[in-house]
Amino acid sequence: MRHNGGVSVPADLTYRVGGNVGRRARRSGFWFNPVIWSLLAATATWLVAIGRQVPCRPTADGFPNAFLRLCYSDIPILYLGRGISTGAGFYTEVPLEYPVLIGYFMAAARAVTGILGGHVSPEATFDQQVAASQIFFQVTAVALFVCFLVTVVVHLQLGGPPRAWDALLIAASPVVMANALINWDLLAVMLTALGLLAWQRRNPVIAGGILGLAFAAKFYPILVLVAITLLCVRAGRHRVIGQVWLAALLAWSVVNLPIMVAAWDGWSQFWTKNADRGADLGSIWYVLGLVGLPVPAVSAIAFVCMAAGGIALIWLVLKAPRRPRLGQVALLLLVVFLVFNKVYSPQYALWLLPLVVLARPKLFDVSVWTAGEIVYFVSIWGFLHGALGPGKNAEWAYWVAVMLRIFAQLWFALRVVEDIMKPWEDPVRQPMVDDPIGGVLNHAPDAGWVALLEASRARRTPVP
Repeated sequence: MRHNGGVSVPADLTYRVGGNVGRRARRSGFWFNPVIWSLLAATATWLVAIGRQVPCRPTADGFPNAFLRLCYSDIPILYLGRGISTGAGFYTEVPLEYPVLIGYFMAAARAVTGILGGHVSPEATFDQQVAASQIFFQVTAVALFVCFLVTVVVHLQLGGPPRAWDALLIAASPVVMANALINWDLLAVMLTALGLLAWQRRNPVIAGGILGLAFAAKFYPILVLVAITLLCVRAGRHRVIGQVWLAALLAWSVVNLPIMVAAWDGWSQFWTKNADRGADLGSIWYVLGLVGLPVPAVSAIAFVCMAAGGIALIWLVLKAPRRPRLGQVALLLLVVFLVFNKVYSPQYALWLLPLVVLARPKLFDVSVWTAGEIVYFVSIWGFLHGALGPGKNAEWAYWVAVMLRIFAQLWFALRVVEDIMKPWEDPVRQPMVDDPIGGVLNHAPDAGWVALLEASRARRTPVP
């Protein structure tokens, strides 16, 4: 208590409701442990995700309509439809449009499927293949749950004790409940989180290596490497840039080179398919085609838009009054990529979720972004089912859902840009806090040329 003129005033009343915690108050134990609550929330979230898949289990009458029941998953479908059920070699015999680390992940799950009694061979009957696909799905679900738990545990540590509770925004996210079991994306999400943790702990080489592995699972982790590069340029840490990228290239090569040598055509399918595909589901370009305004040369136009967004972001990083945080820059790069990408699948929201929480961990803002993702999640299955498809009275609902999702992301991105331009109002930055996951850049000074630019700009600015 602070005394002012004989009147007792709670200290720092305006900083926290009720002032300082009293000396008899307890902030330890079960009820105040973010680790326990985050792990409980993550487990409950995963049970919801698993429960959602139950209506999609095959029955004696055949395969239920997964679009109508909102429980579609690529995992058992690709097991049956890509020849995985026959035991054929990945990439050499089984065509896969996925990076190689996902292929290794699938191969391991198939091996466990065989150990658990699944019939994995060319002689398997259709019924045996279907039964094995369910074991394959269950094995994959357990492995992805581990990936999810690791991601949550990592985010409990990324912000340190002051921001440990932010992990609940990931652990209890409806985005995970909806999208976790559509595909294998959580493997890349986990590796990206581990890479950020290594960076936070001032291990650029290890961080680069893990992010290189993440890039071997999905494309988007390379944007985190780009974000690190931009921030290192502003800080003048050019040696660190070389360390990170060299480690990433070596890790990526170790994983990819064996498949590149053994099955070049299978390895390159991921790259060629993505380069050759046109406007696809979820993208703004696809919606323009649906409304009768198809965009010619969509690959080139999308690339130009991404490049323009990237240049604007570079300007922002260099113009900001204080070096932006890594989570902010990575989030903005990913938003630019996804908004202008030719395809925007619902599970890509899993890529954004951890970066959304790192960039601006405010419940209202995260909820607005989440609402946009859930609206799209419902609409995409209605569209594929046909209820919202072309020629239907409600086809406009799918267009609106796509645009709503994009607007929610852009709104969130603008909130992050505002934090960058007004760092003193950034909810993550507190007194004596620069960037909790900044690693070697945390509290590091900017390069000399940045100070010269600031001084030159100050001289040109007229004094009122």
